[in-house]
Amino acid sequence: MAEAIEQLRCQSKDWGIELGVPQIRLLATYADLLTRYELANVIGTRDWNQIVLEHLIDSLSCLKVVDTQRNYCLIDVGTGGGLPGIPLSVARPDLRVVLLETTEKKVRFLEYVKAELKLENLRVLHARAEEAAARDSRFREAFDLATARALAALPVVLEYCAPFVRIGGKVLAMKGRLQEEELSQGVAAAHKLGAELSETLEVAYRSQLPQKERRLLVFDKTSVTPARFPRRIGLAKKRPLGS
Repeated sequence: MAEAIEQLRCQSKDWGIELGVPQIRLLATYADLLTRYELANVIGTRDWNQIVLEHLIDSLSCLKVVDTQRNYCLIDVGTGGGLPGIPLSVARPDLRVVLLETTEKKVRFLEYVKAELKLENLRVLHARAEEAAARDSRFREAFDLATARALAALPVVLEYCAPFVRIGGKVLAMKGRLQEEELSQGVAAAHKLGAELSETLEVAYRSQLPQKERRLLVFDKTSVTPARFPRRIGLAKKRPLGS
């Protein structure tokens, strides 16, 4: 366990992220909670080292994109067990982070983590992306950044995320191997949603870590998302934009 935490600290430092002792402890406790939670297996593994080396480190790579300005607010769409939102809220306590999740058992876990870690900069929202973005003015075009990790195909991610982001903000889609067709469809979808691809970052990991393909696709929000998006529940996946 100590070796995994040291790798997390070193990899974060390589990315320009300085984690203090309190933050390291919180991240280790979060990994503990993921392994011990009995009401649901929220991320598909209970292996502590795997959680730290693959999931927590992967989540912290998003800080390569997050602005350093204070009062920066982000929404993690389809957060599942809290990735990447919880590690980001721990590493950057100045951030305001909303975790959006539709599955009730995962929402209960997220509330449990928030209470256990005493994360005052974190809010858990139990809702579908289509409903929260379309019907609640508190959230539509209210965020500097929307993140999504292992959520869906790129056009679907963009339809879920772009309506939450203000003009001048960003959508960050965390993707692994990406086919050219999915990328081109995503770019076309972004155009319809008021966004455009601005950067593709290849994430490099230390040689001591599990190696995998990871790309951070960054889309700038350039204009207001038309009111008809997101479409009603199910349509984003059934009839993806840009296809």
